[in-house]
Amino acid sequence: MRFLKNINVYFYFFIFSIVIVAAATLNNPYFFTEDDSQNEYLGFMRQYGESWRNWEIPFIAKNILVGSNAMVELQRAIFAPHNIVASLITSSNTLVTSTGVFFAVLDIFVLAVAGYIIGQSLGLKKNISVLLGFSLPANAMFLYQYAGPWWNAANGHALAMLSVASFFFLLKERSLSSYVFNFISVFLLLLSGWPHGFIGYLVIGVCSLAFVMRQNFKKNIALVVPTLCAGLCAVPVYSEFLYLRDFIVRPSGWDNLNNFLVPSLTQMLFAFSPTYFEHMNYFGGYRAVCVAFGFASVFCIFPVFFSKIKLNDPVLKILFTCSVVFLILCQMPSQSGMLRYSIRFLPFFTLMVNVISFYILDRFEIVVTKGRERAFFYFLIVSAIISYSICAFEFKNLLMADFFSLVLVLCAYLFFIKKQAIKTETSLPLFVVPLASVLIMFFTLSGVGEKYMYQIDLPKKLENLSNLNLSGSVMSFSGWGYHDAHELADINSSQFGYYDVKTANGYSPNGQKYIDQVLVHSLPHTLLDQNASLPQLTQQIPEFGNQCLLSMFGVSTIVLGNGNMLDAVKRCGFGRVLPGPRGMMYAMSQKTYSSSLAYASAPAVSVSKETNNTIKLAIPDEKNAITMVFSREFWPGYSAHGLACKVDVSGYRKMLLSVTVPPHCQGELTVSYFPKTWKYTLFSPLLGLILFGVFLWRERQQAGKPVSGLQVQVA
Repeated sequence: MRFLKNINVYFYFFIFSIVIVAAATLNNPYFFTEDDSQNEYLGFMRQYGESWRNWEIPFIAKNILVGSNAMVELQRAIFAPHNIVASLITSSNTLVTSTGVFFAVLDIFVLAVAGYIIGQSLGLKKNISVLLGFSLPANAMFLYQYAGPWWNAANGHALAMLSVASFFFLLKERSLSSYVFNFISVFLLLLSGWPHGFIGYLVIGVCSLAFVMRQNFKKNIALVVPTLCAGLCAVPVYSEFLYLRDFIVRPSGWDNLNNFLVPSLTQMLFAFSPTYFEHMNYFGGYRAVCVAFGFASVFCIFPVFFSKIKLNDPVLKILFTCSVVFLILCQMPSQSGMLRYSIRFLPFFTLMVNVISFYILDRFEIVVTKGRERAFFYFLIVSAIISYSICAFEFKNLLMADFFSLVLVLCAYLFFIKKQAIKTETSLPLFVVPLASVLIMFFTLSGVGEKYMYQIDLPKKLENLSNLNLSGSVMSFSGWGYHDAHELADINSSQFGYYDVKTANGYSPNGQKYIDQVLVHSLPHTLLDQNASLPQLTQQIPEFGNQCLLSMFGVSTIVLGNGNMLDAVKRCGFGRVLPGPRGMMYAMSQKTYSSSLAYASAPAVSVSKETNNTIKLAIPDEKNAITMVFSREFWPGYSAHGLACKVDVSGYRKMLLSVTVPPHCQGELTVSYFPKTWKYTLFSPLLGLILFGVFLWRERQQAGKPVSGLQVQVA
């Protein structure tokens, strides 16, 4: 691929990504480690990294109860190469922000490369393509909402843009390398588990095919083959989620939820301004959000006033069609089936705005007249007044940011449009405009953490751990956590895994619905309600020797938010109590746990080895059946083998893993988890690779035959 020859361009993109990340973290070290990033991913990433280091696929995270099954937590994308590297980084150091910085540098670089390839594939000059590459990651929606709080969205969006780039390249040039590029990028996108990214890619693909198929359907049908083969290869990633749908409580249906995270039309239309802020239903309620989520590029205003556009251009027809579809998707309800938050389609709309703008500026004549200039200046003045007046009473410092934004647009106009420097082949100075727009955004708001979303400055290590009973799991009712975090009660329970503390809490946007009946929670199955959960957890179970359900969960320490249920947990053997911060307290059990084996009807049962997916036990000879309960979420997929008798594997109340061994059956028993659907779906990747190989061989045999389509018209 000739794009790989432009090493200097990729070097510029890498430096650009370093500069953006450095600028973002200068005032806020946690810019790329906020909300879900630190609440969910840090804990699980460390557990996954340790599993990979032991050459074990991290199907199950044994140290975190809720959300432990990675096969149903598609958003964690354990098979994506970038996530494997990130998990190894997380598990090998104590720098809390290292994972977020790694993701940010990687995703910004990939976005820039994708923008450059899109520009070249559409036949734009090199300098315009470079400018498009600089502009894609310099976007507030990506930097603030994705790269900081939602790592999975940032990774998925970057791979979606790379997939779009590979598809446009395939439209332009039919070659073995272009087919392989498209296949690999789409496969990586599917591995990322980001549904909005794949839907966005499909929208662009379908809209493009609708035009080129009319010219030569038989020849152009080959364009969909790499995507179909990539889909076959990714079947095992999604099969378990679909199979286990009866155990999952993923929100679904149609609900607008007071227009929560639905961008307004004015946000989208003012895409040229990095400081056009808006009131919207955001986290914390309806409020003025000091982040210009609608921002795309300051260059998108210039084609409106200074270009002679020919609407019969075939590429523009495709791009405009895509933009209309994404505009509609952005206005869908907040909950649309299993898709949540229509604002997640906004980056695709801004992609179209960017691509259309630069395509027009490159392909069509730039006309500067006094009348056009006058209309342009009037529009800028009015938009600046509107932008400032929206939030002026809530954010006094925005006047300066608005001023710098106005100056940036004017400077870009004077140099690139009026002098028509954008028509030259000079590419390096172009990065100044997107970089300046990013700095203006950072000047306005250093991050959404602490202001709009959840963020605490996590310590390298926690204090007072040696005073607690950590042999089993910690069940916490402490809540979100506190900014001056020092000890276990100060942080969100989902972060315990980052400090290698086993927890009976966790984090999951899906959740196992049978455990939910006991662990009453709010938000993503992580914040437990003390007054609603403990009455059930402190109930004694006659068939298990009148032990409390807390023991079945393997809980050795409870973080109580207050003393309301202290007497109840003391009756369950949690008699040792230590004071905690802010009126909280630690209640510790007299029992110790050497493994996840929480109960065995035969005391002689012992665990010889336990990993994330496997438990090896020594089973004695008993005249009665042996029943065992493990402090693990139950999922179909667990099995037992090694004994000469049939062992029953089920779920205690469908919540916790339970194993029953018949009488007089002894030996070494292995209980392990393996995705139940994989014995039917593991052939799919091989089939996808074989079909793609046959397709490449066939295309090579037909090499040199002309194909009518978009690639001929933009070459």
